[in-house]
Amino acid sequence: MTKSLIAVAILSAACFAQAADERAAFVIAAYGDSTTAGVMSSGGKNIITPGNEIATLQTLLQNKYGPGVEVKNHGVPGAQAAELLYNKGQDDPSGWTERMANSDAKLILLNYAINDARHFFFKDKNTHLESPEEYGRIMTALVKEAKAHHKLVVLQEPNPICGKVERWNVWPYVYQLNEVAKAQDVPIVKQWSAIKAKRDWQSGMSADCIHPSEMLYQQKAQQTFDVITAHYDKELSQHGS
Repeated sequence: MTKSLIAVAILSAACFAQAADERAAFVIAAYGDSTTAGVMSSGGKNIITPGNEIATLQTLLQNKYGPGVEVKNHGVPGAQAAELLYNKGQDDPSGWTERMANSDAKLILLNYAINDARHFFFKDKNTHLESPEEYGRIMTALVKEAKAHHKLVVLQEPNPICGKVERWNVWPYVYQLNEVAKAQDVPIVKQWSAIKAKRDWQSGMSADCIHPSEMLYQQKAQQTFDVITAHYDKELSQHGS
């Protein structure tokens, strides 16, 4: 093989590899609380179940679109939405701006409300207390900044909670989240509504009545998958395989 042919072959291989890398690069970044992380109450303690929503969602998407789709789990137990916006201090939202600027994700999933309601109910010190209206303002800011960095955004209603923790009153936060979705024209996964519509839905929760069972996590993943694919099938098809 002549030197010129070798050079052409090397260049072609490099271009092919670059094209493959670009094609196999649909990253979804999932931000949320312990229900995003995949916590489940079992045997009197909390564990992260391998069959959590985000892991199951990645499997569903890869089965349809190929291995080029990756879902990164950024769920943090105990987290509330304000921590994304104000991780550098209550008057400095630059942390989320920097995160979006540096993120390789094409789609951002946001799942907050339970801890936001809990902290506000107990008026916890050393937290950014979020009334439902403040929560709505924060979620709006998160969505706008993500969109400003050319990210697709999907919002997720939280799963309902039951028993004694129902007094945290999460529903007004769910309402605000739906208002944000309408105002910002982004899809929303109606987890709260779909789960509450089922008879005896509480049986799908784990023992603490806050976190879903593995079975319910997998149902949540299917609902999220349905919304993402309904809205972004074309984008996923271009990058997935």
